[in-house]
Parts: sequence; structure tokens; C-alpha cells
Amino acid sequence: MMKKPFCDFCIRTKVLCPKCQGLIDSGEYSWLDVDVVDALMKLEKKYNLNDVEYVRAYETDAFIVVVVRGFRRLPKGAQMQLEKDLAAALGRNVKIVEKGSANEIIAQLVSPAKLLTISTSWLPDGTSETVVKIPSREIRRLPVRPEKLQEVLNRIVGSTIKIDV
Repeated sequence: MMKKPFCDFCIRTKVLCPKCQGLIDSGEYSWLDVDVVDALMKLEKKYNLNDVEYVRAYETDAFIVVVVRGFRRLPKGAQMQLEKDLAAALGRNVKIVEKGSANEIIAQLVSPAKLLTISTSWLPDGTSETVVKIPSREIRRLPVRPEKLQEVLNRIVGSTIKIDV
């Protein structure tokens, strides 16, 4: 059975128990997460998602990024088909990424475009900024515009990320 933050009954009925309502009220999760988990539960048997753990979903105006653990254990063809079926169920484009380090998440979200470098710059005020360089010829292969990708990466990774072309 897929690991998820909400009760099965709460997801199916969309009527949340106090525990699940507390997760949404605290801001840890949103109603988008409930919808994504519901769609994943409907696809769970078809794709054998028993070892997959749902982490979080992030929404931009272009697409939804679903962060999970254990996704890479699925065959590549099943991963791509799951993204398509989830997109059809949610009515928006979907990109599923494996939870990992910032560099791994960046590489997954940028694909199929190729990365030139990922480097960390330390700023004088003590903060750091991750700079992702993508060759200009690869821009057309990005799933979305660089500004939108930068925005969603900042939210997922939780640090400042800058995309250079």
C-alpha cells in the first residue's frame, strides 16, 4: 500500500478527519495534495505503487510537480505512462520527481534538457545561491519557461536557485 499523509477514507470522501484537517490547516499540505493522492490511489494497482511514498505536490500555472520517494524503482516506461495518466486524471500537465538532494531534483525537473553545471555561490551576507547553467540551445527542450522552473525549484528545494542560460 502506498504511503500517504492522509487517511484512505478522508481521501475518498473528501471529508477530512481532525488529523487530516490539521495537516491542511497547518499549511504542511493543501487540497491539491488531497486531489493528487486521490488520483494516485486510483492508479496504485495498475502501476504497483506499493513501495512509493507520497511527499508533496507543488503547483505552478504551467504544471504540477509531484514529489515522491521510491518512484525510480518503477520501469522508465511505467514512469512516463503514470505521468500521462495522472495528468489526465488531474486535467493538468504533471511531472513526477524522486525526493532527493537539490541537485537530483533540479536534474529531474530540467530533463529532457541537458545541464551544463550546477554550482553553489556563497553571497557576502552569508546566504547561498544555487546556479543552474543550461546551454541556450537546450532552452526549447525545457518543460516550461526558465522563470517558472526557477520559481517551482525555489519552492521545492527551499533555497535560492537561479537559472542561467
